[in-house]
Amino acid sequence: MTPRSPDLQAFLDTLQTSLCGAVAPDTAAGRMIARAFAALATPAAAGTVAPSSLPTNGHLGGALASAATAAPAVARHAAALGALTPRLAWHRRDGAEQVGPAFYAGHANAIVVGRGGLEPRADVLIGISLLAPTVAYPEHRHPPEEVYLVLSPGEWRQEDGPWHAPGPGGIVHNRPGIRHVMRAGAAPLLATWCLWTAAATAE
Repeated sequence: MTPRSPDLQAFLDTLQTSLCGAVAPDTAAGRMIARAFAALATPAAAGTVAPSSLPTNGHLGGALASAATAAPAVARHAAALGALTPRLAWHRRDGAEQVGPAFYAGHANAIVVGRGGLEPRADVLIGISLLAPTVAYPEHRHPPEEVYLVLSPGEWRQEDGPWHAPGPGGIVHNRPGIRHVMRAGAAPLLATWCLWTAAATAE
């Protein structure tokens, strides 16, 4: 079996604990989480990633400090993420310049697991999204099913439903193809997301 670095394994272990502690296993989200982490039980070869950052990363420390005051499982995941961040390559969403200057200057994403990440693989995609205060991530949709672990204050919406604030440790489950959007308020928004891409790859 390919060895996995201790800091990446800690990140994945704390993510699994946080998700499984917040989601019932007999729900759609619970089943997706089970599939993803069953696949992740077999590590893939490590990727080669050149670490990089963006101006929005200046908000990362404050967001992680806020997450550290949440429930113990969430705080442990925030600590594991903090230990991993120096290895990540942060980037803007494709086409960000077309959304507007506030979004272009006020967001950062990083792939942890999946193509372009620390462990490239085709079945699971795990990453981090960070929004500066008052910045909104544009509405979007994608075929893979997705689960967010929310690490900070912020608001979320699906389709034409109401905005809601899951809070640190909250879970957002996006079924395949659903329209969804998120936005930061007075504090930066930080979240870890996990997509089950094996089904989409097989189509």
